[in-house]
Amino acid sequence: MGDAQGCIGDSGAPNFLGDSNLVVGIGIAGAIALWLTAVHAGRLTLEDVAARMHANPRRIFGLPAQPDTWIEVDENAQYEIKASEQFTRCGWTPFEGWTVKSKVRKVILRGKTAFEDGKLLAEPGYGRNVRE
Repeated sequence: MGDAQGCIGDSGAPNFLGDSNLVVGIGIAGAIALWLTAVHAGRLTLEDVAARMHANPRRIFGLPAQPDTWIEVDENAQYEIKASEQFTRCGWTPFEGWTVKSKVRKVILRGKTAFEDGKLLAEPGYGRNVRE
């Protein structure tokens, strides 16, 4: 597989229905749940997901390591995707009603808990350009 297909991710900026340049997405927590559901179904390996969501983007785009940053996932959790529970402004997702297995429980960003059990804890502006 070439580098062009060596990464997977989410749109990060889903739009409102009816926008002329429609980009859909579910956010990174939802994307992780979708990809790990594929692992549970035997369509991907955990190594495939780790390579395409972490190692390959770092290598291809020259991204630095992010110390004290990780996610914690409950691999046995199962839930139904609902637009009302997504952290997006658009209020919809093409994955509405899909059942996924695995759920992001916690995100540690630069040593601080940014997300835990469905609650966004990071203050606006806490993000930063990792290349600086």
